Amino acid sequence: MSDIERFETRGRAGRLSGVLGGRARGSGVPVVFIHGINMSHDVWSGVLERSSSERFVVACDLRGHGGSDRSGPYGAEDYADDVVSVMDHLKITRAHLVGTSFGGVVACVLAARAAERVASILAIGSALRVDGLDVEGAVAALRAAGVRAFFAGFLPQASFAPGTDAATIERALDAATLGRDVETVVAVSTTALTNDSTAAARAVRAPALIVTGEFDATCPVAAGQAMAKALGAEHRVLPGRGHVASLEDPAGIARLVSEYVSTVEPR
Repeated sequence: MSDIERFETRGRAGRLSGVLGGRARGSGVPVVFIHGINMSHDVWSGVLERSSSERFVVACDLRGHGGSDRSGPYGAEDYADDVVSVMDHLKITRAHLVGTSFGGVVACVLAARAAERVASILAIGSALRVDGLDVEGAVAALRAAGVRAFFAGFLPQASFAPGTDAATIERALDAATLGRDVETVVAVSTTALTNDSTAAARAVRAPALIVTGEFDATCPVAAGQAMAKALGAEHRVLPGRGHVASLEDPAGIARLVSEYVSTVEPR
């Protein structure tokens, strides 16, 4: 394994945990990776291992996820506070923000609020708002089935491209469920699924790139295109990928991140 190491700090809602790599790298702006709801920093593990040889890279567990405390609230602004707390702890004054799913929304909210902290945004499988979803029905199904059973039925169809191997889906299932109770998942999910960060995105002035997996059923191509339009950014489709491309193809996402941040940094 590369030089990946764990860290902990305190945020406004309690303990925040995560991993970092490439701390000793002297060139380039650091990259901070932000996971989506019902995920953890593990969604970025393969990407970080491939990226830490180039620059300082960080991925934290947002409140209510992974090894971080379960205290709310769970809005995009609150998660942005977590990212700032981690950046301050690690003395990162400015970073490229790479977010998957709701992590891309968090990146936009942070960039709108504190432009000086954000060098660029790369959002993968993200949407500023989710339309046409029966949130109450989903919550009822979650409470009836329990956390593990609910995500075991949901993730294979909604989060991954056809043919994704079982081990990759199991990793995502563990991140969504281990140590997480029903009411935390309900609060996290309800807040995110009723969120609309379009206004924040329109206020962002940082360079941005939005990419969407061809088979993303959670934040489909049209949602990615709408996000790109609000940001005045380019939109790309990732052929053959689903919602969690960083788990499906960590090598490809690591290359995408490296190429993108290199294009937006001054020579």
